[in-house]
Amino acid sequence: MDEPVDYAVAAGVATVTLNAPGKRNAFSQNLVQGLMAGIRSAQADDGVRVIVITNTGTTFSAGADLKEDRASLGPDAITFVDIVKAIDSCPKPVVARVAGHAAGGGAALVVCCDLAIAADTARIGITEVRIGIPPAGVAALLAHRMGRRELVEAFLVGDMMPAARAAELGMVNLVVPEAELDATVARYVEGLVRGGPRSLGITKHLLQAMAHLTPEQAETLADASARGAFESSEAREGVSSFLEKRPATWIPS
Repeated sequence: MDEPVDYAVAAGVATVTLNAPGKRNAFSQNLVQGLMAGIRSAQADDGVRVIVITNTGTTFSAGADLKEDRASLGPDAITFVDIVKAIDSCPKPVVARVAGHAAGGGAALVVCCDLAIAADTARIGITEVRIGIPPAGVAALLAHRMGRRELVEAFLVGDMMPAARAAELGMVNLVVPEAELDATVARYVEGLVRGGPRSLGITKHLLQAMAHLTPEQAETLADASARGAFESSEAREGVSSFLEKRPATWIPS
């Protein structure tokens, strides 16, 4: 049987592909285990600078696998929340390449990636209320990532909305014609790999922390994080490469 998740690395980019199109890439235990393994492998690989999560087929992910017997899963089963925590804690940028529809937890996965670029043919929605299930877990993950009115529309209306409307609600960064998806993702990735690995990781976690702080607390954290920043080996290489008009040594060839 084919694996539900494919993993490949090239030029500093790990691509984790949800590859169970016959099941609309629903979050079965096998699929979330494969997704988690891909994220962990990419994080542990010093040669990987950026992680891209994408899909085969017409569906990015339909969310929870409603046909799976959850009662039969053991205590060590991986949950969707575990996936989001792994993305949040990973110091490497995680990009969603949304080449298909994303529903429920699949839509939440898109929102929880650091960047998300969607094809204009995709539809995105948090649809659990339509089948009588309050999406409590998804709400907990997105409550601090979207505005209140945007949350109400996404969660209570429950529509599978065009990707363009999802972008207006802050669920994706950018929507492009399907034919331009690969080139647009490549452009974002090229920009990300030019950032210093240590600097990217620190900045990602600073932004996460500052979102929950007062302006004064954020300034205190910024001051503490800035101490010694210019003395790091990465900063010295970055400044040298800029002055010498050459690529920094951390940029994959």
